[in-house]
Parts: sequence; structure tokens; C-alpha cells
Amino acid sequence: MLDQRSLRVSAGKAEEIWTTDSVPEPERGDYWRAALRHLYPGLTMAEPVDGEAVHGRLVVRSFADGRASECQHSAARLIGAGRDPAGDGWDGYNLTLQIYGVGRVSQAGRTFHRRFGEMTLTDAALPFEEVGLDDPHVQVWSLPRHILEPMLVAPDLSIGQGIGSRHGTGALLLSLLQTTWRECGGLARPMQHRIQDSICRLVALAFGPASAARASGRNGARPASLPEACAYIESRLQDPRLSVDEVAEWLHLSRRKLEMLFAETGIGVAGWIGRRRVEECRKMLADPAWRHLSITEVAFTWGFRDLSTFNRRFRARFDMAPREVRRGQPAAGQDLEPEMPQILTIGPFRPRTPPMRG
Repeated sequence: MLDQRSLRVSAGKAEEIWTTDSVPEPERGDYWRAALRHLYPGLTMAEPVDGEAVHGRLVVRSFADGRASECQHSAARLIGAGRDPAGDGWDGYNLTLQIYGVGRVSQAGRTFHRRFGEMTLTDAALPFEEVGLDDPHVQVWSLPRHILEPMLVAPDLSIGQGIGSRHGTGALLLSLLQTTWRECGGLARPMQHRIQDSICRLVALAFGPASAARASGRNGARPASLPEACAYIESRLQDPRLSVDEVAEWLHLSRRKLEMLFAETGIGVAGWIGRRRVEECRKMLADPAWRHLSITEVAFTWGFRDLSTFNRRFRARFDMAPREVRRGQPAAGQDLEPEMPQILTIGPFRPRTPPMRG
């Protein structure tokens, strides 16, 4: 039972909110699965990734003939059988915007790796799989089928696809979504319907055949880019189980093709993972705020399994031992992150804060 649900009116916005903040930990899994069914009524499974503790917050707003929602939660894998229109009388499509973290959505035999600012379109009546990592935060617009589908030139080619939002129609759509989310509570119903119609028209343009062909090229012939691979590695850097095979599986690539992506780095996938780990370790060792952690604890925090491997890789990267960095003790906040090639810019990741000792 969702006894922690709240219905509030804030700044003219009627919102239904579900949050795990006050739910006892043993009950959070069941509570959050039930909450997610308000966003994905056909949800059949919601499981944490690698046993991560469950937490989440879901905000749902009624908008015109559909809904607008924002969802933040721990890393998880969601599987749905599709929505039965006879269940609640609603039928349509879900437009999902990635606000933070990384996501992978699969539907109709297609897979799209969604990064910051990218959007995907899925059919709420069809089975789907969604995987979110690095504390994913998404905005989901539920758009009625009877409005959107007649506007789509090729509905079957549009679902399971994704678009960016930096240029063209995607940028216009992003701007409209952001403004509408802020203002929707103060809009009269007739105005909501007009804006919903405008959103659907932009979606139809953005996910038209030309966009679908470009997306197919990105996720088919070239399934992933180097920044996408780096983004996934960043989200899993502290997990000692992170492997080259895992990165390849996430991106739906063979190991050989993944290594080809990293050829321009000159160090390969495993080398890149090791480099990023020692770089984060160096920043922690140089920061007085982490002085209470031993060198071994710092190494283990960033995914190393043994100290000898860490010491060897650290010296190879920086030509000094880890204890020399700590002995030097640079001023707090000094930026020690080495300069990286522009091609490896991976987007707006938050600074990662390693867990403190209990």
C-alpha cells in the first residue's frame, strides 16, 4: 500500500508525490515498485543494479489528456509487459528525457543508450526494458495515442529510437518541455491541450524517418561512441567488478569493436579504466578532507582489489608513489585532474563522493 504518497498543491501545481525518504529500508523495494507502476502501469520487474540500496522520488502531474512526470531513483533495471489500455482507459506513448545519469532503453528490437539531454520515444502498449545508472533522473511525458500517432509518419520506426537536444527540432522540443514543466500548474485546461498538441507535433518531426535513420546509424552500424563508453565507465568506476566485457555488453558491442573505439586513446579499455581510477585516487590523496582514509582505503574506494596493483599503476601514471602525494599535501581544492583530449568530454557528471567510513 502506498501509504507514504502525498498529494499537494504547490505554486498552483497539483502533484502526486511518492518518495522513499520515510519508508523503512526493508519495505522500500515493494513500495518503490508499486510507485513506479503509476509511471509504468505494465511494469513486471524492478530490480536494483548490483544490489544498490533502493531509493527514489516520483512526481506526477496531470497535463491535458496525459501526464508529465519526473523520476529520480537508484540504479535499477525495469522490465514491462506493456500497458493494457483497458486497464485505466489511457493509451499512448512515453517521451523520456534524460536529465542526469545514463540510461539504456530497449523496445521493438531496438536499443538506444540515452545520455544527458537525449530523448527516447516508446510505445506504452509494448514490452520494454529500461536500465538506469548513476542515480538516473528522467522526465517522462505520457502523450495520448489518438493525438500523436496520426502525426507520426512511421510509428513503427519511431519507437525505441532516440534524439539529441543540442540542435534543430530536438532543441526546440527540449525548450518547450522545460518551460511547460515549470508552468503547467498555472495553465488553464484549454491552453494545456494546445501545448500538448504542439509537443506532439514537435515529437512527430523530431522522430520522423530521417531522425530514425540517423539514430539507427548510431545504434546499429555504429552502436556507441567513445563518450558513451566513457560515460558508462564513469558511472561504475568505484565497482571493482567493472570489466571490459561488462562495458561491451552494456553498449551491445563485441569486445573487439569496443577496443576499436578506444584505439584513439592509445591505452585500450582496461588501461582507460585503470587511468581514471588512479586519477581519482590522486585527487583524494591530495585532499586534506580525506586524510582520515589510509592509502589502502583510498585505493579500494576506487575499485582496486589489491594494493600492489594500485601502487604499480599509480607510479606508472604519475612517476611517484602514492605516499609522496599525501606527504606533499597540496592545498585543499587544488585541481590535480590531468588535461584530457577534447574528444573524451563525456558530459555533465556530478563530482562523485566516495562513501565515508561508518
